[in-house]
Amino acid sequence: MRVSEFCGLTKNDLDFENRRIRVDHQLVRERGGKYYVEKTKTECGFRFIPMTEEVYQSLKNILANRRKLKTEMIVDGYSGFILIDKDSHPKVALHIENEMRWAMKKYKKMHPDKPLPHITPHVFRHTFCTNMANKGMDIKTLQYVMGHSDVGVTLNVYTHASYDRAAEQMAKVIDFKVSDVQEKQRKSG
Repeated sequence: MRVSEFCGLTKNDLDFENRRIRVDHQLVRERGGKYYVEKTKTECGFRFIPMTEEVYQSLKNILANRRKLKTEMIVDGYSGFILIDKDSHPKVALHIENEMRWAMKKYKKMHPDKPLPHITPHVFRHTFCTNMANKGMDIKTLQYVMGHSDVGVTLNVYTHASYDRAAEQMAKVIDFKVSDVQEKQRKSG
């Protein structure tokens, strides 16, 4: 999900029984502090995302540890946001980005000799997409999960090729062809 879609998730968007997440809006906060809900970035952004076991457990954990609020903030008819800040307001993308910056600073202090690349919530989105493509997820299915209106975005922006991946894929194809030839020779010979 886009970070603003994740921040916009409410308890009503989580279907634990069928293990799926409804994504049909995102939460935004203006500089002046006004919150509002808007549609997803693209029309194709409206989607249902399956919950893996890890996601299922993580969401259950978030809800179990979520502070009980006397009054839930309502933003454009939405309430029960799963992520809330110390002031009992829904978290927005900036909260998550600041938490990431803090974690990166802490890591850098603890491991000065092992630097990490620049990591943001959006980098996680790219990484997820690349990993799913590398594991063989059908590109049209990946386009749907990512909420992209154009498969070209999924292919050209979010999936990243690498030498290691190219070598792995070439070896797999060559091994398949070699074993296919060996099988034909065994049968004929």
